Amino acid sequence: MTSSVRPAQLSDLDALVALENSSFSGDRISRRSFKHFLDTEQNQILVIDQPVQAYVLILFRRGTSLARIYSLAVAPQTRGRGLARSLMQAAEVCARQRDALFLRLEVADTNAAAIGLYHSLGFRPIKQLAGYYENGGDALQLEKRLERSTRAKASANFYPQTTEFTCGPAAAIMAMQEIRPSHHYSRIDEINLWREATTVYMTRGHGGCSPHGLALALHQRGFDVRLLQSSSQVALIDSVRGEHKKALVELIHNDHVARLQHAKIPSDVCAINSNVLRQHIEAGYTILLLISTWQLNRNKAPHWVWLSAMDEHFAYLHDPDVDAAEHRSALDNANVPLALEQLNRLLGYGKKSYRAAVLLREQR
Repeated sequence: MTSSVRPAQLSDLDALVALENSSFSGDRISRRSFKHFLDTEQNQILVIDQPVQAYVLILFRRGTSLARIYSLAVAPQTRGRGLARSLMQAAEVCARQRDALFLRLEVADTNAAAIGLYHSLGFRPIKQLAGYYENGGDALQLEKRLERSTRAKASANFYPQTTEFTCGPAAAIMAMQEIRPSHHYSRIDEINLWREATTVYMTRGHGGCSPHGLALALHQRGFDVRLLQSSSQVALIDSVRGEHKKALVELIHNDHVARLQHAKIPSDVCAINSNVLRQHIEAGYTILLLISTWQLNRNKAPHWVWLSAMDEHFAYLHDPDVDAAEHRSALDNANVPLALEQLNRLLGYGKKSYRAAVLLREQR
């Protein structure tokens, strides 16, 4: 009998849970999580047969070119029929249909059969993951590029922000670690960077870090720093409500500007796009980027990421905001590939589409 691949439906929930429990002794997906995946457009579960005899779960990262095979299972009684290969091939088609150009997965480094299958499908190892599974077992992270590209060297440095308001310091820590690999940065560095660079107020809660504040904080730590911005407006003021709060943010901004000038930190008002950013990477800088999260999660908020690398087709971002509620991990947020037109859409925050980048490198 020929088996065909189809999208899973809510009516498959019981069968998916049963298959999961019969396939894995640990690291199982819960019934609640399966229901979440079935209800969320950013995920896709493909299955074979009725009742379900095999499934593959694909997670898509909104606004990026990245898709991830989160889980693959085949019922014990149907193994050896090529169902895993059929699902993986269907997953690749699904990824291409959603404009994903990179497909990643993790597999136990002792699972020779699965590794052989993935290699035969064009996946290549990119990272060893120590203690990845509940039982302490190690894993390999594999990746397949669905479009030919000369990839820039990716970075293994990743530091997740530990608060909802310290994306700037977390991105800065990743960049600093890349430049000074012998240094160790911790949460106190994250908080101290925020204290030095904060705007004090945002729409709600604690303030974010302005580009001027981050540039000053990095200069204080001995880096060669340069600030790029699309205009000389008060950064992030569109996120502040109330005239009293706006006045205080403007006061801090003016102080930062004066201190930047006193420290002779270059500050340029210019166009900021993928071409300009590439030129500065080629000049030896690594870059902190201010983006709007609208393209990523439909939430119009300012957010800092680290631009870790670029090649002729893609930019690679480290996003410090790991959303555990969406089953994300550092594996989903490190070296996130964006086509250059996707990167250009991310840039710009607020009503006037303010753009900013903080460039840093070791002193020369």
